[in-house]
Amino acid sequence: MRNLRRILDITWKYYVTNNTVLERTGVPSMFTLLKHKRMLWLGHVTPMDDGRIPKDLLYGELASGRRPTGRPQLRFKDAYKRDLKQMNIDINTWEAAAADRSAWRCKVQKGLQQFVG
Repeated sequence: MRNLRRILDITWKYYVTNNTVLERTGVPSMFTLLKHKRMLWLGHVTPMDDGRIPKDLLYGELASGRRPTGRPQLRFKDAYKRDLKQMNIDINTWEAAAADRSAWRCKVQKGLQQFVG
């Protein structure tokens, strides 16, 4: 943000929000970029054959063990479920949608349009 403000010649004297700066430059926020990359990776891993390491990590569960007390740390599975919900993609049927890669990319692009300034 500092570099974008410097390019646009916005000094600290002016009250300009980060969202306004992003709109002026046409650059998506870091959160939008992360959501996009997560969804593309999810669409890449879903059609893989069973037994591949990335797919096993995505769908795997620990057989035993305990998590520490307090707020549980966010897992990748939690993050992509939240992203799917925010992008209005059905959580129960996303795997069928991800099977067709071009349709998945279009669906992800359409869902991300609401986050782009």
